[in-house]
Amino acid sequence: MMIHFKRNWIAKILSLLAAIVMWFFIMRDQNPVMEVTYTVPVQVQSLASNYIVEDAPPFVRVTLSGPRDTIISMKNDVLKAYIDASGVGVGNNNVSIRFNPPAGMNVVEIRPENVTLTVDEYAEKTLPVEIVPIGKFPDTVALKSVTVIPKEVTISGRKQQVMNATRVIMKVNAEGQTKNFSSVSPLEAWDNAGNVLDVNINPAQGQAQYEITLLRKDKAVPINVPLVGQVPFGYEVKGIVVNPVQLTISGREEVVDSVTDIKTEPIDISNATANIEGAYNLVLPNGITSKVTTVRVKIEIAQKP
Repeated sequence: MMIHFKRNWIAKILSLLAAIVMWFFIMRDQNPVMEVTYTVPVQVQSLASNYIVEDAPPFVRVTLSGPRDTIISMKNDVLKAYIDASGVGVGNNNVSIRFNPPAGMNVVEIRPENVTLTVDEYAEKTLPVEIVPIGKFPDTVALKSVTVIPKEVTISGRKQQVMNATRVIMKVNAEGQTKNFSSVSPLEAWDNAGNVLDVNINPAQGQAQYEITLLRKDKAVPINVPLVGQVPFGYEVKGIVVNPVQLTISGREEVVDSVTDIKTEPIDISNATANIEGAYNLVLPNGITSKVTTVRVKIEIAQKP
């Protein structure tokens, strides 16, 4: 048996190699090597806490090669590219995009492979929120109060931009406003020249609550007639007729809203046994005006049945 093997060892080895090559080709056909390109997010790692980078690419395109089964079974969300920023300094820095491929995969290409990062010092400061009105309130209203929420915010970002910021403003449309209102708007950081700066503002929005009063408000109110004294025994007041029965008053909103009626001057009915009729003045509260200043009043007095 051993002699037989020794006589045919060359043929046997060649047959084994042929079987291995054939197996390789068969497996390659069943699970071929493929190339696939992915869009991969980029993370900046190891950046010093006093530095800031805002121009790092958010994504790169990575082309990988590997067996089809491995590519099919791979989850795309595990793919991450990164920039090692441990050695960067203030200014422009040429850095490489790095990527660790999954097991069984090879990196064919990364685009872009190198990028320029602009690094600046990080800074932050606190500024009060100011309101810049857009348009004008009507001449018929007056501003009673304004409440700003928040009263101050924190701005952060590149040191030069943060240091140039002198105001944080909120724009509010005041055109045609005649009633209390609330406005929510994004905040902006300005320098002394009014240029909008590229910084982060926290919180990014503000709210302004306006309380407005009308300098002139009109309202119709009834007219009441106060009586003083008493009619004689056996007589009574049957009724009071006023012409007009109501009038329009004007004034500041809060004053007008407090008025429910307008009274005439008091009318004395002491010992009256007949109707009392005449023109009587109106008593207008302070801050209230009316085109009508007198009214006709008829007090009907009669004997009791």
